Amino acid sequence: MLVKVIDHKGKERYINAAFIKSIAPKNDTQAEIEVSGWAMKVRIDQTADQVAAIVNASLPSNLDALLATEAEQQQQNETAIIAVIG
Repeated sequence: MLVKVIDHKGKERYINAAFIKSIAPKNDTQAEIEVSGWAMKVRIDQTADQVAAIVNASLPSNLDALLATEAEQQQQNETAIIAVIG
């Protein structure tokens, strides 16, 4: 689910598509991506529609399954921590 983007300065970035909060047009040829947990937005030399299509293609078709898997992994990690402490 990592999406490779190149910002307007040419720097490569890999963004977890599940943490993208918004994609907004900056102007006719650029978009800004807001990522959860990042202090700044990333400006991309693509339109917002192009970026949204790339992000949507990278996400699983069923986010409920993804969230259930992540919750199960977190529960297993907590169980492992309890087992070590206890």
